[in-house]
Amino acid sequence: MSDPSNRPASWIDLKIPLWGLITLAIGLLVQTASLVIWGAKMDQRVQMLEQRTNQMAEVSETVARMDERTLSLVTSVNRIESRLSEQEMRR
Repeated sequence: MSDPSNRPASWIDLKIPLWGLITLAIGLLVQTASLVIWGAKMDQRVQMLEQRTNQMAEVSETVARMDERTLSLVTSVNRIESRLSEQEMRR
């Protein structure tokens, strides 16, 4: 019933030799191993960047506190200067 001569002309006969299957399997294994190694390296990079980000967050918090202190000092110095100038004007 399934006579090869009755197949349509566009049908392709897929006879793959054993060495071809072995080569294909080895290629897939190499690609899979490469993907796993690449994924492990990306994980390391992400962890390193997360650590840097955490350190920068601490530094930025410290800088924000110092900025607030500086602003309060500037306000205090401005008040002192205004009082001094008022006293000098009275003299």
